[in-house]
Amino acid sequence: MPPARRLTAAVAAGLTTLLGLTGCSAADRAVLAAPSCRDVPGTPAQAEPVSGTVYAWKPHFRVADAAVPEIGADAPEAVPGWTDVVSLASTGHTTYAVRAGGTVEAYGLGHHGSLGDGDLGRHAVAVPQPVPGITDARSVHVVGSAALVVRADGTVLAWGDGLIAHAGVLDTRRDHVASPVPIEGLADVHTIADGDLTALALRTDGTVAGWGTNLTAVLGDRDGTAPRTVPDISGVVSLALAGGAVVAARGDGSVCAWGNNVHGLLGVTPTGGQTGRPVAVPGLVDVEQVAGGGDVAYARDRHGAVWAWGRGVSGALGDGRAEDHIAAVPARVAGLPPARWIGTSGLSGFAVDVDGALWAWGSGAAIGRYSAGAALAPVRIPLPGPVLAVSGSHALIGSPGVAL
Repeated sequence: MPPARRLTAAVAAGLTTLLGLTGCSAADRAVLAAPSCRDVPGTPAQAEPVSGTVYAWKPHFRVADAAVPEIGADAPEAVPGWTDVVSLASTGHTTYAVRAGGTVEAYGLGHHGSLGDGDLGRHAVAVPQPVPGITDARSVHVVGSAALVVRADGTVLAWGDGLIAHAGVLDTRRDHVASPVPIEGLADVHTIADGDLTALALRTDGTVAGWGTNLTAVLGDRDGTAPRTVPDISGVVSLALAGGAVVAARGDGSVCAWGNNVHGLLGVTPTGGQTGRPVAVPGLVDVEQVAGGGDVAYARDRHGAVWAWGRGVSGALGDGRAEDHIAAVPARVAGLPPARWIGTSGLSGFAVDVDGALWAWGSGAAIGRYSAGAALAPVRIPLPGPVLAVSGSHALIGSPGVAL
């Protein structure tokens, strides 16, 4: 038998053995048998930043020893001074903005160094203040209580939670960082996916690097918490963490996923099992952007249609259902006009249509008057201008007539 055929036969025999292992569940076997993602070309688009004003629906917190501005529960109000912002990120307790000139500011709750102001203690800042030492920021992102800034040269600065800011070094996981420090060995970064325990960076060449907790194989089937390239994935144009799984849109319009499949985020049935091997999510084509929330994922295709799959509690799938259920097959979110941007916050989904109007569905915890209950289908949120992005209870809004 020729060597190539012997290798193919060996791989097939090994897979057959794995699939037949005693104790291997049907879900495990389904994940093992799912088709791998093939190599495709693709790189993330480099768009010129558009600046806007940040509005908020509610304050971060209420503490007796700090003067926190009362931002309306229903109608959003402008955050003082944030009128030329190009990037926005919020943990729910601390919010960050990149100004058009490349500086970074923060306000909210300072804890474990989250404000980047050199103070590791718990304290409140009611008005945005500069994060010292940053003059060349391009975008800001959050992973748990850590903040990460992508600089103009593609390097990354971080502060806050020690495990993330120290690039996954375990012996310093409790040594939180109060001022920005570089993530050593990380370069050519386009953006970073927001998350909770793991940082994933999309590089300009379409590959993915990650560090932090790897309990659900979101860093691949490898041990360790230090930065490494996630194997077997290329051509990525958009990247998102969705709880215990990762979803990635690629240059050919396909979507790949890896990690935990307990909520069907790998698009595999029966649900359950996990893998660090990227697998193809069926039923999605021409996808340009993905977004991930609390065990739910969304995809936007080039026609503006929005698709949802994963955990469908409190209307998170936009399917009219409030009860906790799972959808492993992506389904189109009905009632939305063509979208040009999508986002998430926990179990809430957001879409911005081609005219800049914001639509929301799900638990509604982040959006004004919808915080009292779930929006089981998309509803339009009135705002004073075209929406550029949403993070937590904050929205970045451009001037009327701005080119989107």
